[in-house]
Amino acid sequence: MRLFKTILLLMLVASVVPILGVGALSVSDMREKLKSNAQELAQERVRQLALRAEGLLADSGRAVGSLARVYKFFQLPLEEQQTLIHNLLVDRREVSVITVFDAHGQRVPRLQAFDIPADEVAEHTRQATALLKDITELRTSAPYSSPSRGIAVVTLVFPVGDPGKSLHGYVAAEVSLEGLHKVLDANPVGSTGFAYVVDLKGRLVAGPTAGMGELKPGADVSRRPAVAHFLKAMEDSAGTELLRVSNFGEGADAVVGAYQVAPDLGWAVFSEQPVAQAYAQVRAMEQRVALGVVVAVAAAAALAWTFSRNLTRPLHRFTATALELAKGTFGVQVAVESKNEIGELAQTFNYMSLTLKASDEEKKRLYESLEKGYLETIVALANSIDSKDAYTRGHSQRVGDFAVEIGREMGLTEWELKHLHYGGILHDIGKIGIVESILCKQSKLTDAEMAIMRTHPEIGASIIEPVTFLGPVRSAVRSHHENWDGSGYPDRTKGEEIPLVARIVAAADTFDAVTSTRPYQKAMPLPDAMAVMEKLRGARLDPSVVDALRRVVEKKGVRLEGQRQLVKLAS
Repeated sequence: MRLFKTILLLMLVASVVPILGVGALSVSDMREKLKSNAQELAQERVRQLALRAEGLLADSGRAVGSLARVYKFFQLPLEEQQTLIHNLLVDRREVSVITVFDAHGQRVPRLQAFDIPADEVAEHTRQATALLKDITELRTSAPYSSPSRGIAVVTLVFPVGDPGKSLHGYVAAEVSLEGLHKVLDANPVGSTGFAYVVDLKGRLVAGPTAGMGELKPGADVSRRPAVAHFLKAMEDSAGTELLRVSNFGEGADAVVGAYQVAPDLGWAVFSEQPVAQAYAQVRAMEQRVALGVVVAVAAAAALAWTFSRNLTRPLHRFTATALELAKGTFGVQVAVESKNEIGELAQTFNYMSLTLKASDEEKKRLYESLEKGYLETIVALANSIDSKDAYTRGHSQRVGDFAVEIGREMGLTEWELKHLHYGGILHDIGKIGIVESILCKQSKLTDAEMAIMRTHPEIGASIIEPVTFLGPVRSAVRSHHENWDGSGYPDRTKGEEIPLVARIVAAADTFDAVTSTRPYQKAMPLPDAMAVMEKLRGARLDPSVVDALRRVVEKKGVRLEGQRQLVKLAS
């Protein structure tokens, strides 16, 4: 034990100390580099998102602006103007309303196309009208919600003509920001971070589906640490700061954030990620160092354990094999390949085990021979009883065979089926104690004779009682004349109080009786026999056993006395 502890301690020291040293140096050197990488990643993320946001809205703006640049748009016939507006609405799925205003800011009748509810069209018109004052170039409204679609939209207004010389009018369009939402959803920031867009007043333009809680477009988010820093920086630098990345906030609310201004839109794209997640690589490195220590300790412990096991494993094998031998598993061998004294001991042990196995097998053969002799003797007695009456010859064997079929249908084990077979063969063994004048009487028995005949179950049970291996069969012999309703004999038990083996033998006995020719009856056709069995169901016979018997007959058929073919129950 001391040697084991010494080896284990040396291995632990030799492996843990170098790993701890290397890990500490690696963490110290890489911590700042990993933080810098995380910030650069956030910076690049908002730059790309800003470009994509500008591209999405610019694409929609170009499509609507192309209508404003149509040569002499206001001089075209009304039908051509309507066709141009309708085609633009159909071609651009993100455009939901197009409205034309004259040079005085009044909506031109019949030059408005839309595919949204009228109340939302009114909101679009209000937004557009508010943008018409002193307009000289493209203007974009603040984002607002579209209730029918559950998305944020903006209204764009383009002047048609030269505002300073020959202004002809204006074209306004409502553009969905669904594409911007999809871009933000498709670019998550880690597992808990997110990106979003705000205007220069700190109002939310668009955010991801998850991450911003219940905030809607237009909501004031100026209190968020990154947004608050952005608004103050814009105020202090007169709008010259376009890009920034840093740690914002404190404590649990601290985030690694970045923002990029999109000047053409008057918006800023933000990226936020909790500090703990943004700098997860540092934590991951620390975890890897800890894992390395654990692996080293485990490796050292495994080596020490392996060395110790090589010494003690043969003894464990001896112990386990000896226990198996004590439980009666003779012939079991100890697998020890050593050439030393332990190997010699294993060879001696294996020889002893094989000797015990041979002795055990001989005893089993003798026991099986004795059991077979007992059984053959008793079967001979059963056959001798059947042979006294030509009408019952072979009855006991048929009952045993059919009882096994019923038991198998009911799911009994092979061990139970074996006892069931013996019970069927020996069920009438007690008749050996009944005088032949009563046993072979061709006419109806008197009450006194019937009382004597009814003693045969008890006589049979007493005959096989001394035979130990037939113990489970005794209940079939004693109780095969007990009835399900309690009217049977000799104990007047009923229902499931009657052993199952006796209930099955009783059904097989009855079935053979009605399908065999007797002094008092002829063998019944199979349908009539099954009708009799159904009448006895729930009175003399267990209903579940009768059901199993019917399934046996339907599946396999039965061989009727005096016939060579198998007769199956008519379906």
